Amino acid sequence: MNKFLTLMLLSCIFISCNNTEKKQDKSLKTEDISPSDYEVYQMPKELNEISGITFINDSLIASIEDENGIIYFYDLIKEEIIREIEFAKPDDYEDLVLVGNDIYVVAANGTIFKIENYNADKPVVSKFKTQLNEENNIESLAYDANNQTLLLIVKDKNLIKDKAQKDIYSFSLATKKLNESPAYSIKLEDIESQFKGDKLEETSKKFLKIMGNKNLNEIIKPSAMTFHPQTNDLYILSAINQIIIVMTKDNILKKVIPFKGKDFIQPEGIAFNSKGELFISNEGKNKKGNIIKVNILNAN
Repeated sequence: MNKFLTLMLLSCIFISCNNTEKKQDKSLKTEDISPSDYEVYQMPKELNEISGITFINDSLIASIEDENGIIYFYDLIKEEIIREIEFAKPDDYEDLVLVGNDIYVVAANGTIFKIENYNADKPVVSKFKTQLNEENNIESLAYDANNQTLLLIVKDKNLIKDKAQKDIYSFSLATKKLNESPAYSIKLEDIESQFKGDKLEETSKKFLKIMGNKNLNEIIKPSAMTFHPQTNDLYILSAINQIIIVMTKDNILKKVIPFKGKDFIQPEGIAFNSKGELFISNEGKNKKGNIIKVNILNAN
């Protein structure tokens, strides 16, 4: 009788474990962003090379493209550009962010432009050179309201070379200086750990193969980042491999979100509106640029 009860108990434990694993697998799959989860706004020709977006309000997006020093204000309801601000000569402009009544823009060489009081007839423009340059390749800019700083992440090389991580640096709005010690670091080993034990996922197989290079440049090339308005997590978009890295404010990798679909031509911009709805912009290459609204996203 005792032997029978023992066998029954072991069977129950085995079944319970199996059910738990199935639930976990299902929850993992819901993190994927697929074509049924989003809607697309096709951009006019001025924004074929759209490279960065930020919300002015929930229906108005400020955007730039990577050739001209012009900010375009795109109305999501009218689906058209309603205003432009020329702030600098042509260059490689990559991202922008709203801070109060000012807009900050970053160029690939790490130079930051401030468009002060953007709603004025003639906004005042100033620029700040940082220790970053073309070798670091800066495509991302985010505003950390808690620390009154701008965040910049390297797409290629860190200030201190390390192939096992990508560093994010802070630029003080008070001193207008860049802190060379990273505010956040995305580590290769942390990304690897997100996929271990998940052998059935095609995404996992792909990433485990890529990670054999032990080179983070083969896995992620950050092209934009933004904070979630409710969780305050930092969302980092990769221009390759179609993933979003989510970091907590304590510099801990929270999760990796894969996304897929033919409309993600070249992901270059990311922003949340006040409701926590996610938008991703894509350069058009030989097609039209677009902005994609993601309708399903688990922020937990």
